[in-house]
Amino acid sequence: MQLLLVRHGESVGNLSRRLQSHDDPLTDKGRRQAGEIAAFLAERGDLRALYTSPLARALETARIIGAAIGLAPLPLEGLAEINVGEAAGVTFDEWAARDPSGAARFQSEGPNFVWPGGESGLQLAARVAAAVDAIISAHRLEGGGVVVVSHGGALGWMIDHLLREPRERWPQHQLHNCSLTEVTIDDDEQAVTFVCRNEIGHLSPEPEEEVALRQPED
Repeated sequence: MQLLLVRHGESVGNLSRRLQSHDDPLTDKGRRQAGEIAAFLAERGDLRALYTSPLARALETARIIGAAIGLAPLPLEGLAEINVGEAAGVTFDEWAARDPSGAARFQSEGPNFVWPGGESGLQLAARVAAAVDAIISAHRLEGGGVVVVSHGGALGWMIDHLLREPRERWPQHQLHNCSLTEVTIDDDEQAVTFVCRNEIGHLSPEPEEEVALRQPED
């Protein structure tokens, strides 16, 4: 089977660099990105299922994809992004200024740090691993492709799980909005082959003015 891992389109929280809540929506650019990856996936003839995080930005992306490929998105709680609890809605710097002791523990504890009112990176890793294992078990004998729409952090842990990496540090995978990571899973689940990672060739180039705004300052 093929796992087609898609990060959601650009969200309002991505644009403002805020720690995101469950209902953070896509921007207009994010909807455009979702439409472009939807058109790209629609060219395939082997897609059998579409799973998604239930969070608004991922669900909206999945619905756009589903309309193009003729599949209804199936929300799975295990595919949601990390729950940052009380920090949702502010930037990391704002949260660190408000809770300096928590910020210090975030740096020292790494994935073990539990966000107040939320969860830890290791808890995220465990539920993402359980979710992708369940998806593989349900479809591995069918062949064809299964689309999974999720989030940067959740997908990073998912990729580490597929690679059998230890959970001692945060995943190092940086995934663009509406990027595609394609993985081949052999029938016995022992061999995992990455066809591509963080592929964005299906997305339109950013307008020159957007690129200029994103350039680092001197």
